[in-house]
Amino acid sequence: MDLSLMGERIKHTRTKQKLTLEKLSEKIGISRNFLWEIESGRKAPAIQTLHSICKALNVSADYLLGFSEVQSQPDSDAGENTVLQIYNIIESLDDKEVFILHELLGTYSKYKNHS
Repeated sequence: MDLSLMGERIKHTRTKQKLTLEKLSEKIGISRNFLWEIESGRKAPAIQTLHSICKALNVSADYLLGFSEVQSQPDSDAGENTVLQIYNIIESLDDKEVFILHELLGTYSKYKNHS
């Protein structure tokens, strides 16, 4: 297992999703420092931690481990992955953006109920 490649892919995906080390480490239940060590290629995560990272970032273990260039997880978890993607997007928003999203959803809900 290439720890450097795995770490680079985790960090790249995390930053692409605008997640901080703190946010991702909280989501997966490990310390910020341990996540940094994983991303730096210094330490290998346990299988359960790798699974949690994959779920939180919505990527396959094959991608993180370098066995595939395809990032996304299989469609069997499509509903769960969609919710996770939405959660990740919302987590990356600032307060003003959350307010705007709330207003948009309220408008959508009103429109949907009248059609």
